[in-house]
Amino acid sequence: MLLDIDQDRLIALARELIAAGGENPGGSEERTVQVLHRALADLGATVQLHEVAPGRPNLVAHLGGGNAGGGLLFLGHSDVVPAGAGWDADAFTPRVQQGRLIGRGATDMKGGLAAVIAAMAAINSHAPQIPLTLVCTVDEEADAAGIGHYVQRAPAGSYTGCVVAEPTDLVAIVGCRGAANLRVRITGASAHAGRPADGASAIQAAAELVSLLNRDSLLLAAAPHPVLGAATWNVGTLSAGHGTSIVPDTAILGIDRRLLPGEEAREVLDDLLDRARQAIERSEIAGSERISLSGEVEMQMPGFVTEPEAGFTRTVRHAAREAGASGDYGIWTASCEGGFIAEHHAVPTVVLGPGEINTQAHQPNESVSVNDLGTAARAYALIALRHHEAQRQPEAQSD
Repeated sequence: MLLDIDQDRLIALARELIAAGGENPGGSEERTVQVLHRALADLGATVQLHEVAPGRPNLVAHLGGGNAGGGLLFLGHSDVVPAGAGWDADAFTPRVQQGRLIGRGATDMKGGLAAVIAAMAAINSHAPQIPLTLVCTVDEEADAAGIGHYVQRAPAGSYTGCVVAEPTDLVAIVGCRGAANLRVRITGASAHAGRPADGASAIQAAAELVSLLNRDSLLLAAAPHPVLGAATWNVGTLSAGHGTSIVPDTAILGIDRRLLPGEEAREVLDDLLDRARQAIERSEIAGSERISLSGEVEMQMPGFVTEPEAGFTRTVRHAAREAGASGDYGIWTASCEGGFIAEHHAVPTVVLGPGEINTQAHQPNESVSVNDLGTAARAYALIALRHHEAQRQPEAQSD
């Protein structure tokens, strides 16, 4: 069956997916989804498109087992981050150099998607009774609107395991923290800079909030999760003020909070706002009683943990090793949409894919090893086969 992985077709599909673009923000995933749709339909898959926004459809494809769904679920996303500057050539004209496929999305995650489809083709030609599903969402790189749309409409259950094809350097990632994007608005009062005491500085209040987050980060670091590590804060954006001669009456902060199991973003935000209000009231900011805070959760992505010695994890690791990868496992500092699947479908979830997230994804001249694409496709095919065999063992024992 492993010989059924056609390396040339795999690379050709990955190149076509890269050329389809899908920058987010700034574009549409529609062309990428069209390429996926055609490749899957050619295999005989049942393909459904669910429009999340104009020109932005989720894709759900079933292959094998009568195309009725169920079985192993592969998860991916069709968008890529903007190309940005610093490329040696056009970011969406894929090319192979020194054994690496170069182009925006090669690692994150057009290469992984191509490997999944190559594996689905190999499994279907060898064992068409094995049910396989690919869910490919839009908007993963920004606000996770695609996965939110999916879990709101997909029936719970149905699947027995999930492999997320994000780039992990072919290491089985068995857990990651959740993530939340929080937006906090601070409202003060403007005044002439010659009489700052007549106003209430939103920037000074923002400084109190940032100091609070710094102190809280130390407390979080001292109480890590035994597997996932500590929750973290990061202030990523700050917009404030109207000019140097005006006391600023507004400040807006964009804050990243990595979440541990059991934490809810809204509760975390409400607690932060309460403590920030108290800190500002205790401060020496002029007019502090005139300062107010509000906030919203722009995005929440749940984390997940799959036991390293669980049956599904062992299946993934052994299959990856058999395909030529290390078979190692680890924990991610990033987050991914696998947490939504683990929570909604209540299935063991592992992230495994070609490419390296820290040194390649979101970088100029993004690339992935051609050999790793083939290894990933073989690993996915073996995971599907071994997982199906493991699921049938209780049936055989009961006969």
